[in-house]
Amino acid sequence: MNLFYSIAKAIVYLPFKILFPTKIIGKRNFPRKTKVITVSNHISWTDIPVVAVSLPGYRHFIAKKEIGRKPFVRWLTKSLGAVFVDRGKADMASMRETIGLLKKGESISIFPEGTRNKVDTSMNEVKSGIVMFSVKGDAPVVPVMIYGKGRVFRRNYIYVGVPFELTQIKNRRLDTPAMNEGVAAVTAKMEQAKELLDFYVENRKKKDFKLLCKQAKRARKKALKYAAGCDA
Repeated sequence: MNLFYSIAKAIVYLPFKILFPTKIIGKRNFPRKTKVITVSNHISWTDIPVVAVSLPGYRHFIAKKEIGRKPFVRWLTKSLGAVFVDRGKADMASMRETIGLLKKGESISIFPEGTRNKVDTSMNEVKSGIVMFSVKGDAPVVPVMIYGKGRVFRRNYIYVGVPFELTQIKNRRLDTPAMNEGVAAVTAKMEQAKELLDFYVENRKKKDFKLLCKQAKRARKKALKYAAGCDA
């Protein structure tokens, strides 16, 4: 755990909880004892601190090198665990640094669209770096979807999806077809997470939706019980 990060998180935790009250859907999906790569859509500047405050544990985060132009800002973000990347080229140094962190058992947060989506809440094209990190760093990916821009003093929503691995390309050469397949898999999981989050937010106040959720929870408990019996 990064001590500076822990102190900073403790300082901003309560203010962000008050300013941006956030409901986490699927929080039980988030692994607490293993390294992960969280991937999230990127809509506003609040995304990074809100995700950091809302989800447990310490994660390095990928940041564009332009953020570090000013010495103090560079020192601050580096101290918080940032890995700077040059988006204008294949930045092999930052990729090796990120993969090295994952191999040491540390976690990463990345916004694979590569920049803030200022147009709307739909997904931009997912960048291929996430595929390289997951395969080379041997780390599962956790889709994290934010619902719209952060709203001050109003309920915000984050959906945490089920972790997944890119097993279909793990033992393959990471050439263009393999990378494209990996990007497609990540994109599909992110879009699925967005659909589930949109459905939840749009239907959360309906009585039949609450009943459906209760039925789904009961069904999940039964499925887990039967699965445990199968493993015995």
